[in-house]
Amino acid sequence: MTGSIYALLVGIDRYAPNSIIPVPSLQGCANDINAIATYLKTQVGNKWTLQPPQILIDAAATRQGIIDGFQQYLTQADKEDIALFYYSGHGGQEQAPPEFWHLEPDRLDETLVCYDSRTSGSQDLADKELRYLLTQVAKKNPRIVVILDCCHSGSGTRNILQGARLAPQDTSKRELSSFILAGDRAFDDFWSNSPKATSKKTSIDLPKGRHILLAACRDFQYAMEHQGDDGETRGAFSYFLLKSLSQTNGSLSYLDLARNIEALIKSNVRNQVPQLEATHPEDLQESFLGDAIPERPFYFTLSYDNQSKERGWAIDGGVLQGIPKLATIEETTFLAIFPTGSHPNDLQQISAALAEAKVAQVLTQKSQVEITQGEANLDRNRSYWAVVTSLPLKPLQICIAGENNKVESIQTALQKSLYVEQVEHCKNAELYLQIGDKYEIIQEDRPLVAPFNSSTAAIQALEAIARWGNILNLKSPQRSQIKSQDIEMQIRLIGYEDEEGEIIRNEAVELLNSSEELRLEYQYQDGEWRSPVIQVRLLNHSQEKLYANVIDLAEDYSVAVPFFDERSSVVLPAAKEEASMVAGFEDIVLTIPQEFLAQGITEYRDIFKLIVSTSDFNASLLEQEGFEPPQRNRRGSEPQSSLDRLMDRVYSRNAGRSSKKYDDWIAKEIAVTIVKPRDVEELNGDRSTTLLAGALEVQPHPNLQAKVSLTTLSQTTREIGNITVPTAMWDDGEALASW
Repeated sequence: MTGSIYALLVGIDRYAPNSIIPVPSLQGCANDINAIATYLKTQVGNKWTLQPPQILIDAAATRQGIIDGFQQYLTQADKEDIALFYYSGHGGQEQAPPEFWHLEPDRLDETLVCYDSRTSGSQDLADKELRYLLTQVAKKNPRIVVILDCCHSGSGTRNILQGARLAPQDTSKRELSSFILAGDRAFDDFWSNSPKATSKKTSIDLPKGRHILLAACRDFQYAMEHQGDDGETRGAFSYFLLKSLSQTNGSLSYLDLARNIEALIKSNVRNQVPQLEATHPEDLQESFLGDAIPERPFYFTLSYDNQSKERGWAIDGGVLQGIPKLATIEETTFLAIFPTGSHPNDLQQISAALAEAKVAQVLTQKSQVEITQGEANLDRNRSYWAVVTSLPLKPLQICIAGENNKVESIQTALQKSLYVEQVEHCKNAELYLQIGDKYEIIQEDRPLVAPFNSSTAAIQALEAIARWGNILNLKSPQRSQIKSQDIEMQIRLIGYEDEEGEIIRNEAVELLNSSEELRLEYQYQDGEWRSPVIQVRLLNHSQEKLYANVIDLAEDYSVAVPFFDERSSVVLPAAKEEASMVAGFEDIVLTIPQEFLAQGITEYRDIFKLIVSTSDFNASLLEQEGFEPPQRNRRGSEPQSSLDRLMDRVYSRNAGRSSKKYDDWIAKEIAVTIVKPRDVEELNGDRSTTLLAGALEVQPHPNLQAKVSLTTLSQTTREIGNITVPTAMWDDGEALASW
């Protein structure tokens, strides 16, 4: 398939100053749009035509401007084309007209907040209007991709959170006649009170063309802003989306892309789960934007630049091609230099390299490099191939506040840390260390873990968090010849384990791989809670033998290799050997640690990280036991391959120079949430009921008989859309209050 790409890109940081309802400013939306525009301009292949993107920033992104962008620009896309709508800004809610109440029990429509939405005479762009505009774009049957980096506020979000992309609710009444779909008689039935339109839906059920939607979060969550490695403010979703794309060779499927983003966001931002949906589920296995983003070679071209002010050696790869910014002077990207035209097998042997180099400066699409060994073998009038042999590992950046004498003491101790560094400006910090009677590690104004009694324990915890983050972020920036689709990781729910340790197997195995967030819940049966039991299988769809393993990064910052007998790597025969296509598997019981349950935490996150390589590697190099110091004596002999050396550096911080052998490898992640509902308590009309060891008291009411349990917000709001309330109750406040 070849054709044109039409991209409508909307980013709003600052809203109309004459807004009747003030809309808080944001910082990263224009940055998001500029970044995706640059990505499209530099990565779309020659076989495709990128039509000049229509970019609407701030004052240009009016309600009518966005509508015109759909009706006059995106509607040009034909059946051979791709229509992309990317919105970065505030999401909001507004009063739904009575005609939509049967569709919206809370009587609120979700909206995109345009530049002039809250000015006199204007409106937000409602979800139903967005769907209507998409039907118009779909008339010529193009592939439609919608990306929304904004809050979709639901019943759980009402207050404005700093850095969240959620505007205040528009409380003014809105008439049906103000909707752009009003008057289109083809849609009359969809707001009528006919029986076919009485079920609760997340948005109006308009006809829609074939499309894929990537959204920053659930409809009850905040879409947060995030500071990237380069210090630039971005939307967390947008930042990790482009980071994931830049670290692949153009073959990342929508499903794998969504999973990677989810895993990265969950480790950096609280309570934000990206969403992926498609009208045709098979489209989720397609590469992002189809084949419009061509595969790139797994090497960069090195040449000597005589023209620019940065005279010297440079490679044709920068931030957009997956070269990370320098973490420190010592922590940078290392390269091996080979003759142009070298055979792929020769590129894996470091001994065949003409020279070695390190990246000295990372720009958008190129990087300046310094030749560290063998420069005499290079001719400045010729070009060469450069292969990445080692990546920088970024120290965890923290801000410290508290009692001066204790701060000075911990600052001195941190100077010896290999993993953590203090930053001068707290806005650049990833975590905060608040020192008082105890040592508290803070993320987003809330404790990340339980407080520590000593500075030693706090530093050990920070170092473990840093190592855990480095493992999660391990990526191969070279343009790997291993495709994302070559390896399939299947997660299979096989049953539940009872309190005696016996596994009660399901009659039918349930495959959990889907576009939805993977959530596994305890099962209550025969008076006891049973833990879910899974198996992980790996399938090699390529024609080459590969090596793989799955790392479990748990929420308590432990790192384990539990899924296979082999703690190094599992051999995956080529797909042509069908009898051996599936790797071995073990039964894994997923539980929430008791110390978490004791604190009332009923949701627990694990991230399964799949690493695939063309060579054998030792996955056990990455293991750690929570906040305990790593046991170096169990890590074996000096690593020989580049992947083993990189994994070993997570703990040793040995210089990232070349090993004897270079590995071609990729990594991808799936986030899994384990949920254990709290026990249900009977409410009595004559006395109060306490929950969570007395932390919460529910007062009695003589007219109320019910059962109650305490859950996390996400457990509660996941079910909001399924609650059925008699229509009369929505019109009777007293009845609803006592329901």
